[in-house]
Amino acid sequence: MQPAGVVAAVAALLAANGTSVLDCVCSHLKSGRISGSSFREVIVLSGYCDYEDWPLGFITCGSPEQPPPAWSAAQRLADRIWDSELPPPPAGGAEEGGGCAGALAQLRSLTDHESSELLQELDCRIADDCIHSRCVPRLNNMEWNMTTLQADDLRHHILSQSVHAVRRIARAVVGRVRCERWRHLQFKWRNEPVRRLPSCARLQAQAAVLRERLSSYWRDSVQLLSLGATHASQLLVPLAFKSMGNHASDQQLHGWIKDMERVKDMLRTKLTGCVQDLQLASKQAEHYEVEEDKDRPGNSIIRRPLLSERLLRYQPWSPSFDDDFSALCKERQPEASQMFSLADELYAFHRFYWYHAAERIDSSYGKIVDEEWQLEDRSHDTLSVDTDCVQLLVNALDHPTCPLEDLPLEAVKQRERCREQLWDDVVQRSPHIPVTSYLAYTQRANVNLCLLAWMAVNSYGICQDVPFSMIQSVHDARCYFDSPDDQSCLQSNATEAICSVSRAILLLKCHDFSSIKTSHNCTYTTLGSLWVYSRTSILDQKLTEQTLNYKNSLTNATLKYKDFKIDSLKPLEISFILINIIFRFSTAGVYMYLPQLRNLPGKILLSFQITCIVQILCSEVVYRMAGVPDLPTAVLIDSALTLLSCFWLNSFCYQMYACVRHLRLPDQLLPAEVSQLFRREVLCVLIPWSIVCVAAVALEKTSKYYLIYSRVVVLAGISVSVAFNLVCLGLLGYMYLRNRCSMRRLEIVDNKKFASKKECLFMSVKAIILSGTGIIIRIGFHQAQGIAQVVYYMHLVTMVQGPVLFVCFVCNGTTLPILKNRILLWWNPTNIPAGLELCSAAERNLARRNNEQSPFSESSL
Repeated sequence: MQPAGVVAAVAALLAANGTSVLDCVCSHLKSGRISGSSFREVIVLSGYCDYEDWPLGFITCGSPEQPPPAWSAAQRLADRIWDSELPPPPAGGAEEGGGCAGALAQLRSLTDHESSELLQELDCRIADDCIHSRCVPRLNNMEWNMTTLQADDLRHHILSQSVHAVRRIARAVVGRVRCERWRHLQFKWRNEPVRRLPSCARLQAQAAVLRERLSSYWRDSVQLLSLGATHASQLLVPLAFKSMGNHASDQQLHGWIKDMERVKDMLRTKLTGCVQDLQLASKQAEHYEVEEDKDRPGNSIIRRPLLSERLLRYQPWSPSFDDDFSALCKERQPEASQMFSLADELYAFHRFYWYHAAERIDSSYGKIVDEEWQLEDRSHDTLSVDTDCVQLLVNALDHPTCPLEDLPLEAVKQRERCREQLWDDVVQRSPHIPVTSYLAYTQRANVNLCLLAWMAVNSYGICQDVPFSMIQSVHDARCYFDSPDDQSCLQSNATEAICSVSRAILLLKCHDFSSIKTSHNCTYTTLGSLWVYSRTSILDQKLTEQTLNYKNSLTNATLKYKDFKIDSLKPLEISFILINIIFRFSTAGVYMYLPQLRNLPGKILLSFQITCIVQILCSEVVYRMAGVPDLPTAVLIDSALTLLSCFWLNSFCYQMYACVRHLRLPDQLLPAEVSQLFRREVLCVLIPWSIVCVAAVALEKTSKYYLIYSRVVVLAGISVSVAFNLVCLGLLGYMYLRNRCSMRRLEIVDNKKFASKKECLFMSVKAIILSGTGIIIRIGFHQAQGIAQVVYYMHLVTMVQGPVLFVCFVCNGTTLPILKNRILLWWNPTNIPAGLELCSAAERNLARRNNEQSPFSESSL
């Protein structure tokens, strides 16, 4: 038989019966039961049987630091699997006197060169055998319950099968990596003449072969590691039960099984994201570009796109189940720490193998140039998002819950709605939406983009049930940033897009928020009798003190978005609202009751008061207490009424200016003329108000993307209205100063003061109210997003506007005595106050003519 045929025959014999013969050979070689081991046996021992030491193939280069926790977790699980005392599943021909002895005899008959070829053949053959699912038993998803767990024979059998399946899959992964290394060396040797004679055609042919080999390698890796993920998750429950021991009561065991199934689902979700990444990497390998290295003629450069296996390194080394949830779930499940710790170990073990499946192949193909994502740091970008979602994210951080507890269906739906709403907000890309009222403030919040991403995808966030595929995340984020008008390129659906994009943004484009550091470590592997060292750049994600401080700082940063409404102040808020409503109604009632206040300015002020009362009833009573209408509609109504109140103040300020300008006091107008002028003022107010409101509603209801424009329209209308008031009041002040200067030039001296200090204070407050400056201050203060509690205090302060209006416009020196006299007449109609005695019309006209100015006219102005 030819040497190649001998090697193939021995390889077929060793790989027979699902590698059980090889297991037997390795156990004999390791136990020392075979004396005088030859070089051939040493080759097999170091090249095949020592695959279990591959997780130990990580050593630090000149660094005294301990290995990362994930490596330790992977090693702990490897020790538990490799040192398992469970007997291997029975396989025919594996007995010592059968196939095992024959394999050893065949092995000793090989030459040294044939032993090396045998090792290469075994690496490729065993990987291919496992890819076609012949190395592991057909696995059904076992539903564990009290009966099956307590059945020792069944549990022992399934655990034995799963353990040996994981061992064989791990061996196949190692073998596939080594097989690719052997094939690459042969490819280089076989193409040595071609490298000396570079040609475009030959380079293209080599590139096609190289792409096909890489695609084939990644397809094989996907199948192997998908099998590993399935068996690893299936191994969780029986392995945890073996560690716990059968000492729990039936009730405790029932709860333990239910919780373990939940942990199993969490682990499966994490592993599903890893497998999905590998699948996408295998598809991207078909698009690699290969070109000749001009600096080193005869060598090639592989240009990988952005979406390549290099993104796999951003997958976390640990799902952090143990760190985040053990303490939370301790009260519910005393074994929670052991549950999550085992899940972390299984994930780290699985993560180790597929990570090195990528890293070690990278170092085999020479120079690799990766595409860079040309996008600046996004650490300081802000977005305007829905405050209900922000409140949900903050509450999840402030009051995290154990994931083993069943969430109410409404809570699950709320998370899904929140993910969709946040994605809509992110797509709108609005850095800041103007806020016109406190109600609008509770609708939108301006949040840092990186902080929002961290709040969404952290362990307590709303993305726990969404698999983490790094390649898909970068694809979606690139689609979001590079194609803002075409969201059809997204691979994620609308419910999961915020999770996908947030992960990519946080890991790649948030430098100020990143806790991931790049460090260099030395790794080694064995190729036959050779030890090959390589310096590999990895991403260290271990929980250092700096990382914990970073996490705490982010948690503290979210507290400023906490409590848009403070529950402890709710009674005080309700009291302020009631006082405000009572005094506004009182002011309006006085203006309707006294005939002297029914002039044109009085009717305009009455309209202003009625508008404010309706606004308070709509926003503070109907919406806040009854919950209707929906918040966006309530914000539109509130903003529209704020704008209408400003327009009423425009009308009042203009009438003040017109009266002074034309020297015609309000009480000198006839009733018919007052009614005619008031109707004209109402028309002048409603026309521009209707135009602005229709424009705002049309923009907001047409598309969510126009929300910012609708708010800008309303804010612009309010600003122009307040500016008009300030102009009118400024003109009044200018006319007063000009007249005063003219009087001084005429040397007319009057001993009377303009007003007392009390009257000056009242006029100053009136000027602020009538100008609308308080509205602008309040709106401007609300733009300071992120300080919810302070804005809430400002909201409480605005509730005292009703008492202030009552004091300034009713409790003055002219209106209050008239009101008091009218009230006294109720109790004693015969007691006529001074100034109201019965007299002739001529005497009343003479008295009025002798007065320099009507006291009421002065108070009205």
